[in-house]
Amino acid sequence: MNIEQHDTNASGLPRIPLDLTRHKLSIALHWLPIILTSCILPIVGYFALRYGSEDLQLRIILSPWLALMGVVSLYSLLTRSWALIRRDSTCRPLAQTSRWGMDFFGWNFVFGFLMLTALISAGISTQNLTVVSLPTSVLMLYVCFELVLVQVIMAMGLQAPIRFSSIQKGSAVRPGTYVICEDIVAVDGKRGQAFRQAWNDRYEASAVFRLHLRRMDLLWGISGLAIVAIIWGLVFGLSDTRVKREIVYSIGERS
Repeated sequence: MNIEQHDTNASGLPRIPLDLTRHKLSIALHWLPIILTSCILPIVGYFALRYGSEDLQLRIILSPWLALMGVVSLYSLLTRSWALIRRDSTCRPLAQTSRWGMDFFGWNFVFGFLMLTALISAGISTQNLTVVSLPTSVLMLYVCFELVLVQVIMAMGLQAPIRFSSIQKGSAVRPGTYVICEDIVAVDGKRGQAFRQAWNDRYEASAVFRLHLRRMDLLWGISGLAIVAIIWGLVFGLSDTRVKREIVYSIGERS
């Protein structure tokens, strides 16, 4: 996505002030700890400790890696929340006056963090490797279900029942990918309200852009739900022996 920072482009449509080619390093540095702590280290650490010392309990094997994943997630949540609630914040949703109101992605982050923490804690306390393998696919189910649900709401012509970031309660609902991109770029990407406004202007001005985002909702939502169905079929169908449970754990953590 290589877009120069001007008010309009050759077609007269409002430009989106973002050039991803200038942010390759920062994007890589942002995703590296997430991939390491949520995908690679839990799998490598599990097999290293499991077969390096046969007498270790499962909770001891899993706790260090899952705790590290929790610390990274909590740090991201706290820094993101602080960027929104600080007095001089410039990345809050449009027309939001309260400094304590987070954006929709922020509330999803909080709910997802609490949900996965409870699930992982239950898996560790019961030493159930199958349960520990579920968090990533549960998160995928949660997000993809939201994307599909938004499209159902839009197809029914219903108005927003609550505020979705810059989309105020009672307004026309917009695609889930619209909200996700707006919040992540404005807050995590540090582009602020200027991006939120440009994103809104482009959405209102371009029918092609609106259709594209709706298609992205359906593509990501339906394909994600299908992937979750496959993963859960493997998880619950291959959990009768230790070796199969370890295969399931690896699949679940990498999904």
